[in-house]
Formats: sequence, C-alpha cells, structure tokens
Amino acid sequence: MSNNRFYVYGLIDPRDDQIFYIGKGTGKRYSSHLKKNRLDFNSGKIDRIKEIQENGLEVKIEILFPNLDENTAYELEKVLIYKLGREVFSEGILTNLVPGGNWKSGDPIFYDKNFNSNFDINRLGLFGGNKFLEIKKISNFDYLNTGGDQNIYRYNNDGSFNKQLTLNELFKEGVREVQLRLLNYLRLEKLPIIANGIYSKFLKNELYISEEIPFSRFDILDSNLHKEFDLKNRTENSFKLSSYQEDVLRIEISKENNLVDYQSYFNNGNKKAFNRTKNGKPFDKALEWFENGNLSIKEELLNGYSEYIRTTYYESGEKYIRIRRGNGKKEYDRWFKNGQKEVEFKNNSYFHYDENGKLTKTISPQ
Repeated sequence: MSNNRFYVYGLIDPRDDQIFYIGKGTGKRYSSHLKKNRLDFNSGKIDRIKEIQENGLEVKIEILFPNLDENTAYELEKVLIYKLGREVFSEGILTNLVPGGNWKSGDPIFYDKNFNSNFDINRLGLFGGNKFLEIKKISNFDYLNTGGDQNIYRYNNDGSFNKQLTLNELFKEGVREVQLRLLNYLRLEKLPIIANGIYSKFLKNELYISEEIPFSRFDILDSNLHKEFDLKNRTENSFKLSSYQEDVLRIEISKENNLVDYQSYFNNGNKKAFNRTKNGKPFDKALEWFENGNLSIKEELLNGYSEYIRTTYYESGEKYIRIRRGNGKKEYDRWFKNGQKEVEFKNNSYFHYDENGKLTKTISPQ
C-alpha cells in the first residue's frame, strides 16, 4: 500500500466560500465532522455546520492537498492553520482549536514565536504548489491586543502579585471555556479581570481589592473604585459610586445601610452582572446577562443559600436549566432551544425526552 494515502482537507461555508476548518486524514475522515459525536467538543465548528444546514445548505468539503505521506500531511496542516489562524483565539477565521500537526494532549496550544511557516512547495507538485500559494497568510497573533508582551500576570485575591504566566501555561489543561473567556476579556479590557484569581495583561506591583464589594466573575477590577468604596464605607451609611472606562459606564455600586448593590456592564454598555449583599452576605437575587442583552443566569436566594432557585438561559433567550433546592427537596428541569423539555427530575427519577416531547428513558438513582 502506498504511503501517500494521506490528505489535507478544508470544510468550506457555502454562504461565503470561506474555509472554516482545516484537517488531515485518510479514507473518508473528512465526513466525520458531519455526524454527531459526543466526544467532539469543538462547539464553534459544530455550530457553524448546524447554521449552514439550518439554512438549507450543505458544508462543502475540499481535498486541498491529496496523495501525501503522513509527515507531510501533519506539517502542511499545521502551516495552513497558522496561515489562516484560529477564530477562538482571535488569530483568524478557522474553527480549529489546536495548532494541528501531530498535536497531542499536553502539547502547547499556541505557536512558538519562532515558528517556521515556510513550506517546500516542490513536495506538493505543480498543482499543489500553486494551491498553497493561493492560500494567503491572514493570521494575527497579538492575543492580548497590546502589540507586545503576550504574558499574563496573576494576582491573589488580596491583590498581591502571584506569578507570571505564558498563554500555554494558562491553557495547560487544554482549550477550556473558562480560560477562553478570560483570554477574550483580557484582550478587550485594559483593567485586570476577576476570575479564579485576578489576571492582568499589564504588570502591576499590587492591586487594591475591597472585601465588601460583591463583584462577579470576569468583571473588570477598578482598584481606585474599590479604594474609594472602602473609604466611604467607614463613615457613610448611604452613597453611590460609578466607574467609567473610555466614557462608558462599567460599574455602579450603591450602599443603603446594610444593603450593597453592585451592577457591572459590558464595554458595549449592556448590563453584565448584578449582585446584592446584606450584612456582607448574598441576599435576595443575583443576575448575569449575555453581551447581547439577554439574561444568562438568574438566582433567587431564599433564606440565604438554604433555599434557592437557579435558572440559566440560552444566549438566544430561551430557558435552559432550572434548579431548585431547599427543605430537603430538589427540582431539576432542562429544555431544548425549541422550548420542549429535555430532562426533568420528579418522584426521585430523571425523565429524558426528545425534541418532540417523546419520553426516551427514565433513570432512577439506586
């Protein structure tokens, strides 16, 4: 059997004839993307394929470079992903998550700054060589939008400096949603970001963080606002503070006796998160929004956290999951985007339905 049985292919969006995924394979590997696979966590690629199909179209598949040996296919795949860039990291247009090539779990997610993207087109023949030259480099690797250092600086919750991280160190456990969101916010914002710890793309000796402000994850940290709040909080029972960044309202904090309300905003002006505390503890409700203005999470706190209702929503606005706990009872419901219930917990059992409302299985805990 010939060793030149590998190829590099592209998935193409028929709406704009743009390549949105690059892969390498043999046989009919390219067709695997069009089938449901519970182990495929590339939501960007899956969503793009679904959008195309919902528009009554089919994904175009093109074998860009056929008849390759495996090493050439690996090398070519990696170079092409480098040239076109990955959308999820703001590099370019592809939905790929990893840099391609003979990549395996634990390998770097990001290209080395000295990565050599040159490729000997003579290895591809005349037709392949011309095809390679037609694919122009459009990628950009300014991940933090600073034009320089691509390191991240982590701080402890008390504002003290913790350590410097490379992007590969941040993503050492793979491409996870939390790290992706953090990187996106760091790219967009100039101020530090509150996550599991505090992160900044600019090095500072320390940050000032108030213990009394009920901020939400992925909010910006305005140390001046935190310091002003603590100063007023020592002497005043009622006041309101605001933080503006580039003339856009980003944070509002108000205090009325033992109640503190905290409202954050996206940089487009839409609401981001609301938290309320009473005597320093979560109280009444907590809300989060998507950047498009739709509600993301609603928490209703009854008797503190001894009883609560937590509802999450799809970005398009439909209800997704509702959980209620309290008085030794649990309620759980999950919906498809079409509004049909997918899962419900009742009578100590989970009932699963398909998108048409038909019961598919029942699971009873042992």
